[in-house]
Amino acid sequence: MAVADYYGQSSGLRTVRPLQLGLVALSSMGALFVRPRIDLKEDSVEVGLEPDELLEEMRERFASSPEDILALEPDRLVRRFAGSEGTFSYKTIEVVRYERDAITFEHLAGPFAECKERFQLTPIPSGTRLTHTGHFRLRGGLWTLLLAVGPVKKAFETHVHGHFETMAATHPIAS
Repeated sequence: MAVADYYGQSSGLRTVRPLQLGLVALSSMGALFVRPRIDLKEDSVEVGLEPDELLEEMRERFASSPEDILALEPDRLVRRFAGSEGTFSYKTIEVVRYERDAITFEHLAGPFAECKERFQLTPIPSGTRLTHTGHFRLRGGLWTLLLAVGPVKKAFETHVHGHFETMAATHPIAS
């Protein structure tokens, strides 16, 4: 009897058909391309600078490493970033856009399939409230979901909050 004759016959064991194997293979491959969006927890800090002063300071800070700047225009730049947080290290290339009331980051290359952040500058009587929102999608699809919602998200949020603490200490609100 040919192998093809055995398909569909049961010998007490569960028969696996080529169609079933194909569906399992396709779903496994598909899991690589499904990249769930992970929203970052909103965080904010109040600093003792006016919004335009804070915007200018951040613009100068990002432009202070000419070797990392790939393109520069008055309202945006393309820049390399590198660093570490906890056990994770990263190297990225991002577009940084300066708006009148916000700074946005859009990931172009690095560990993320997609990453967008927004730092909203809101005037308050004593200076500026800087609010961070954002989201990311990791490469690797569903296979990296536990990594994304756990340690990567925590490291990302810890990294942003660390910068906020430094800003608050550097530019405290006047009492």
